[in-house]
Amino acid sequence: MTSHLTPLVAPLAFAVALAVTPLFRRLAPALGYLDHPDPRKHHPEPTPLLGGVAVALAVALGMLFGNVLFHADIEWPRAGVLFGAALSLALGLVDDRRPMRPMGKLAGQIAAAVTLILWGARGGGFLAQQPLLAAIALVGVVGLLNAVNFLDAMDGIVAAVVPISAAGFLALSLLFGAGMDRALGWALAGACAGFFVYNAPPARIFLGDAGSHLLGFVLATLALQALDDALTVPHAAGVLCILSYPFFDVLFVVFDRLATGRPIAEGSTDHTTHRLGRICGRWGTVALISLLVTVTSALGIGVWSLKSAPLALGAVLILALGYAIFGASLRRKRLTPTSDT
Repeated sequence: MTSHLTPLVAPLAFAVALAVTPLFRRLAPALGYLDHPDPRKHHPEPTPLLGGVAVALAVALGMLFGNVLFHADIEWPRAGVLFGAALSLALGLVDDRRPMRPMGKLAGQIAAAVTLILWGARGGGFLAQQPLLAAIALVGVVGLLNAVNFLDAMDGIVAAVVPISAAGFLALSLLFGAGMDRALGWALAGACAGFFVYNAPPARIFLGDAGSHLLGFVLATLALQALDDALTVPHAAGVLCILSYPFFDVLFVVFDRLATGRPIAEGSTDHTTHRLGRICGRWGTVALISLLVTVTSALGIGVWSLKSAPLALGAVLILALGYAIFGASLRRKRLTPTSDT
């Protein structure tokens, strides 16, 4: 088998996503997986919710076809990754069908994170022997699952952001030898790009909580695997830069709701995407956020290469300051109950 053929997994996963997503779009209504309109949402008619299953199938088949058809050197994910991804997908499918209570969903997210931390590493799995680091990683994985779930509030956003973030992690692996499942990264990027064709504004199918949880979990997998071989301040800072926009969005929403006395779990059109949508429309918002994630991913690659911890921390602080200014300006953009575009 040849490792230089591994990138072929991306176009294969793209093609599979193009082929299977319409099938799940037709299947969803029969299974009751529909997102119905309400004042907090922009779609005018019920929209299928099984996009996450389509993406999962595209990732799996993209890797399988790469191995079988082209003899690409596919290193299949560890048991912890496979089980955690399946658990994340199943958790979302349950929530999409019958909305779960926040604590029940949190328990499922913690279970998925634990499987990744204990059994998902490519190398020695240092987190399993470092209780403090494992606890920090647990908070980070659960936070990322929720961050991607929160970010999935407008057509095409997550399907555009995730391939860019995956490309950032692949760059860390290709340029600096960061240890991770490259085939999984290529498959994730290709599958999401193929799904974007149907999820772009106006979306014909949604990821649903199943898809957002799965994609958040796979991004967390790539992040922890990258850090597993060499955890340094610049490396951790670089990973944080790559994943910064989803975390910024969820922190923005939590802060805004707490500041205005609203429940954190309450759905509303108060995300960064909604506020940007009032300014530049849905397509403009997708383009702007994609550009921002591209810049922060490039910054993360540069920060990873630094030898100085203070310089890396300084870069993160400057990025955080930029987000704070950006967030403050967005909070001035007041929303109507039905604003979304």
